[in-house]
Amino acid sequence: MLYCSNDMDSPVEFFKRMLLDLAKKNVSGLHLSVGSVPMLRSYGRLSEAEGGEILKKEDLEKILRSFLSEEELNILADKKELLIVKDFGENFRFRVNIFFQKESPAISLSYISETIADLDSLGFPNTFTKNLLNATGLLIVAGPPASGKTSTIAAIIERINKEKNKYIITVEDPIEKIFVNKKSLIDQRQVGRDVNDFFDGLRHCLEEDVDVVYVDEIRVDFELALPYVLELASGNTLVILEVNAENSIRALEKILNTSSKNLTKEAVHFMMADVLFGVVAQRLIPNRESGLSLALEVLLSNFAVKSLIREGNIYQLEGIIQNSAEEGMISMEKSIKDLVLSGEIDRTEAGNIEI
Repeated sequence: MLYCSNDMDSPVEFFKRMLLDLAKKNVSGLHLSVGSVPMLRSYGRLSEAEGGEILKKEDLEKILRSFLSEEELNILADKKELLIVKDFGENFRFRVNIFFQKESPAISLSYISETIADLDSLGFPNTFTKNLLNATGLLIVAGPPASGKTSTIAAIIERINKEKNKYIITVEDPIEKIFVNKKSLIDQRQVGRDVNDFFDGLRHCLEEDVDVVYVDEIRVDFELALPYVLELASGNTLVILEVNAENSIRALEKILNTSSKNLTKEAVHFMMADVLFGVVAQRLIPNRESGLSLALEVLLSNFAVKSLIREGNIYQLEGIIQNSAEEGMISMEKSIKDLVLSGEIDRTEAGNIEI
């Protein structure tokens, strides 16, 4: 039995042992909620933890007090939610999302692997990886939650880190992957700890001689941060922006429909056309080996792409993606089809993906 129900007599010890066990196995997430047994997520599939008992409110409160600081407990009490990254035990790192449901706390934990994937292993076209190393402008990395965006961005940054002498700044909330300087110098700033907010972090980057900036998903006041993002990308800087969107077109639509007091929608269209390097959209699909396969969509800027963005005809970009494989572009539909034809995923799983 994986988890002994007797462990529930000591919720904190049970929690710690479970986390250490999960980090060593092929389990990516743990969900703890009052009135339910602990639930595990492995390769996208949810299942009950063996031997786990139904959790009580006091169990979760004890678990939270075991790893949250006094300041974090106060923030949770005030805002009713908290997103952090914590190291447990033998440097096992987890993204921890805490919130309330039915007046009781709930905890979702996602394991963060120390390993950073090699960009080539993710299936990016050679043209993309070749151009990336000297790219400037805006690179959007999009996908729904839990689609591996952070891992892909880490692979991009690590490739630059290994091969180029660049100054890289990340503005994250929270910091997940930890980088070690190789050829590049990397400064990682966490919102709320190293910098007050995304706006201050972006303003600082505008004052620095920085080559690459990674901007984590901006969940609040995105319209206020967008002018800084576009201004950074208009210089000699590659800005990697994480966006929660299903595909390339929806990611662009989300940005292009954003306006602020100082930036109209028309201005956003023209600036985007000028600064866009490309868009990567991705999905993780359960495969035949009880794992997950990455499906990729890649849009790279060219004359036709710029014209359609300026004109506001972004839905016509799908045709350009489909007909520009020689330029390093690939559509989500073709990526999924290739995974089916290779036998990596079955048609049923492919049919469940909304493109």
